Amino acid sequence: MKERNLDGKLAVVTGASRGIGRHIARALHAAGATVAITGRNAETLADAARRIGAHCHPYVCDQRSETAVQTMAQQVLAERGTPDILVNNAGVGGGGPVESLSLAEWDRIIGTNLTGVFLTTRAFVPAMKARSRGDIFMIGSMSGKKGDPGATAYAASKFGLQGFSQALTYEVRGHNIRVMVLNPSSVDTREDEGPEYGTGLHLHAADLAEMIVHLACLPGRTLFRDMDIWGTNP
Repeated sequence: MKERNLDGKLAVVTGASRGIGRHIARALHAAGATVAITGRNAETLADAARRIGAHCHPYVCDQRSETAVQTMAQQVLAERGTPDILVNNAGVGGGGPVESLSLAEWDRIIGTNLTGVFLTTRAFVPAMKARSRGDIFMIGSMSGKKGDPGATAYAASKFGLQGFSQALTYEVRGHNIRVMVLNPSSVDTREDEGPEYGTGLHLHAADLAEMIVHLACLPGRTLFRDMDIWGTNP
């Protein structure tokens, strides 16, 4: 198969001021894509964009807010064009046992991890459908396959993401849009300075980022719908 890259592509990565999102944005940028990144803190987001490179552009957005998501999407579409790649990465953890979990904490987690994905996806899908091409990546979790005690809200958000993504696939695949869910195990989000294999190593965010680049470069006829990604020997 001939060598492929992402030159000329536009990617939107949510929650990319730090952690997994910044690694994903960096990898997409290194592969040739122009990248629009979102986050809630303007200063942190701008710093991330500077560190990633000249073709990375920050857009402040709290994805729990319908108005903020609509404004961000309109700006990206007007200034950069229709995304070829949308990475729904932004998310929060937290929670606790059901009996002590407040409604505010439940709403914070569900609002960010599930409702925010819905709002962001809804904002970009019409333009992607009109062009009849695109990739939508969902950063899920092993918690979307198995619930753990003390993580009811988080598990509900990630299980919900699975259902949302499966239904969305059937809505958009006829428009040549792929929906791909990546479910990582525990992820090391620090700079990738360690060995690539050995005992006690978690999956690294850089590895997850490279997988997204690889999937985005596959021929459009190919769809990986749901992928579990583990650390080999944690």
